[in-house]
Amino acid sequence: MGTRVLYMASTENTKSDAPPTPTKLSFFEDSLEQKMAQPNVSYNIPRESSLICSNAFITGAGAVMFHRKSKRVVLVIDDREGQRPLGWFLPKGRKDIGESFEQAAVREGEEEGGYPCRLLPVPVPTRQPKKVADGNVLSTEPIYMHNWAIPTKRLWQDGGMYTCFWYVCEITDEDVERVELEKQQKKEMMNKAQMNMAEANSTAGKVFIDYHELRYRSELFEYEEAKRLIDESIDSTVFGCVLQTAIELVQKLDEMENKA
Repeated sequence: MGTRVLYMASTENTKSDAPPTPTKLSFFEDSLEQKMAQPNVSYNIPRESSLICSNAFITGAGAVMFHRKSKRVVLVIDDREGQRPLGWFLPKGRKDIGESFEQAAVREGEEEGGYPCRLLPVPVPTRQPKKVADGNVLSTEPIYMHNWAIPTKRLWQDGGMYTCFWYVCEITDEDVERVELEKQQKKEMMNKAQMNMAEANSTAGKVFIDYHELRYRSELFEYEEAKRLIDESIDSTVFGCVLQTAIELVQKLDEMENKA
């Protein structure tokens, strides 16, 4: 797994190549915030400000989706033959115009992850101010912000920047049962279509979804298996950081609720 990073850059070493000094976050008296704050030069927060025009950046959101009762998490894979080397990944995507990042995370969770979900308040370390000092450590703030450069392409002649905010979400028992049933029905439907597509399409007025709309397949995995699969993916460093931290935050939430 890649080193998880959540720290502020020191202003004293702006001219140095050394990684910035981590600033400890105010959180629980355990090791989670220290783990998230380990310096890693490949994930340095930029030390200089940037002004990027609206047509040179993309913003989006991703969801780490938990079924807490079974202690499982959703991973997605692209089943197209040429895309299999990418491996398993976490659902994410661009934010629509007028949509909040939170709304985008929930929508992308359902569109790519295949399950309806909702934001889950967890004890995430955050520097966002609270309106009321009520002592509540739970929030639905993003657990990571990931920035990466968009390479120069035909539609992006000068390249650009993509920023994705990652959120922790949960799936209800009812939605898990309903989606698993729908998946089985879809599998049976597609098997029938492959045997006789023309006949199947004319039966009961059914219209089958285009194959490319079915390219993503999602499954629920136990935590350790999910981490193993992500560790084998092409982008294991980023997804590994996000998944590991999300799991630890949910486990911390479980511990807090058990003590209550």
